[in-house]
Amino acid sequence: MSGLPALVVVLPSDLDQRLADRLRPVLIDTAEAGRDLVIDMRDAGTIDPAGLGLLVRAHRSARQHGATLCLVAPSRFVLTVLHTMRLDGVFPIFPDQRAALSGPARPAAMA
Repeated sequence: MSGLPALVVVLPSDLDQRLADRLRPVLIDTAEAGRDLVIDMRDAGTIDPAGLGLLVRAHRSARQHGATLCLVAPSRFVLTVLHTMRLDGVFPIFPDQRAALSGPARPAAMA
């Protein structure tokens, strides 16, 4: 993780188009500033293509700026989507915020 304090974003609901549109400026600006992102997904049971696209874009931007985007407690559905899209090895995944903020992030490459 970068030297700046991570921004923790707790999703209040499923990561769909509506929520992705609201979060996009915050996630992208934070990633472009080189600040780590912790996305707490414990209350997000599902994710749609817009939500997945936002995570991928923010992840790429974070990597380009020396930061990390990690996921906390994604649901089985979200994990299945990540696996199906061959993204399951891309995002560091942690069981809770404490682990995400204190544990080392796994290197994640995206072609």
